[in-house]
Amino acid sequence: MAAVISTTQVRRWNKANLGSTPEASPLLPPPPCATPLVRPSKTPSYIVQHYHATGCVGGAFSWRAAMMDPEKDPQMCLEEREFRSTTLEDIARSKEDKHRGGGPRCGPYQATIPGEAWQALPKYDFTTSNRSTAFNERMHVEWENHVNGILKNGGELTPVSVVAKAGFRSCAPCCRDMLALAHPTGKAFVMVDLADDDKRGTFHFVAGGEYLPVPKESCSEQELKSLKDVVVRAQSGEFQSSSELLEAVHTINPPVDQIARNLYLGDAALLPVGCAQKLKGNELLEVLHAEHFARLSAEYGASILRDTQRPQQQIEAIIQCRKKAEANLLRAWAPHLVGYKVDLQKYVSRATAPLIPEAPADYEQFRRSLGSARSVGPLTEQRVKASQQGAHDNNNDNNINIPTGRGKWKKTSSNNASSLETPSPTKFKLKQSGGANALVEDDRLSTMATTIPDDVLSTFSGSEDSI
Repeated sequence: MAAVISTTQVRRWNKANLGSTPEASPLLPPPPCATPLVRPSKTPSYIVQHYHATGCVGGAFSWRAAMMDPEKDPQMCLEEREFRSTTLEDIARSKEDKHRGGGPRCGPYQATIPGEAWQALPKYDFTTSNRSTAFNERMHVEWENHVNGILKNGGELTPVSVVAKAGFRSCAPCCRDMLALAHPTGKAFVMVDLADDDKRGTFHFVAGGEYLPVPKESCSEQELKSLKDVVVRAQSGEFQSSSELLEAVHTINPPVDQIARNLYLGDAALLPVGCAQKLKGNELLEVLHAEHFARLSAEYGASILRDTQRPQQQIEAIIQCRKKAEANLLRAWAPHLVGYKVDLQKYVSRATAPLIPEAPADYEQFRRSLGSARSVGPLTEQRVKASQQGAHDNNNDNNINIPTGRGKWKKTSSNNASSLETPSPTKFKLKQSGGANALVEDDRLSTMATTIPDDVLSTFSGSEDSI
């Protein structure tokens, strides 16, 4: 049974250990030379293009970001998710009907999607209350899949967690989440986006401190077949460690999007590799949810703060959401990093800031500079510095107001969930299937008022797919 850490204890721990830590280890990934050399892709960085298609002024994120509400407290669901039979027609409807198409659909990987049968989670599925939410936004269904895997695996991450996303490319919050969890836990994640298309999309391999984004556009037919085989083997449990997965990928020597690799490995909010390998149960779920909604508020919010025409009310809402996300992330990690020279206060501030600048002029300059692969080295250094600025500069990093709510975990009717550890108090509240109707109805109304779901611009033809 996990020890219960009170809010007062967290405050005292924070004051004693985080107040002044000039000797804190740099929050940077290991040097690239620690892993085998990779073969650079010769195609444009579609991942970086998608970052801008979603995070720019008027981009896909801005529609949901404008609806973010700091008064909508985080709700964590410990029920197994309800997957839906998904056909090609369902995927096509998601892409064609931006109002009622169901949004991105994510489920287990298989060589042909949807094939004869495929079960997936549509993001905008309001026939179920088995979903986690915060700030008026549902957890992205990639991570609903991972939560479901943890519940089915007795409260632990499997050595390699695999998910497939049909119809859309993967967005910044989900890519950042993979590294944020893989670094401290030592586990591996595989995400295949545009999984219904063999010509477009990316294989994302995240293992410990490494990230290998492999664009299908650059792969030969044999490389594509071999990569699919690796993902199927990973999902079946063949690889028992991150290193085994990496070895299998490096054996293929696929083309790697170096611009995107450097961008995400340069995230200033990454904890030391292997610092939380024993994290499991509800404490793991607390961290996972806190990480996800911290980085969601960072990247969604940036699309608002980059827009000089946004009303002050929306800007203030984003800032408040980020402050709450910081507090939740600080509380989730604090009991597990005692003894590590990590400035956790600085870490949570960086986690709620976007990867690249959000000041309008700085963002436009940076966006233009990303157009050339020749800029990879300098850009990484610039971006690491920029990520230490951004929205968290508007907050007082030494005065985070930790919520004092009394919310506690409760057992759910799920057999898997009831086997998890008793967690420490947390701002996240358990969403029980019988008591979420008001929240679900309210969330549905705000979503129906949303013109475009979160990453729809990735399906447009034209400039989004070419630098």
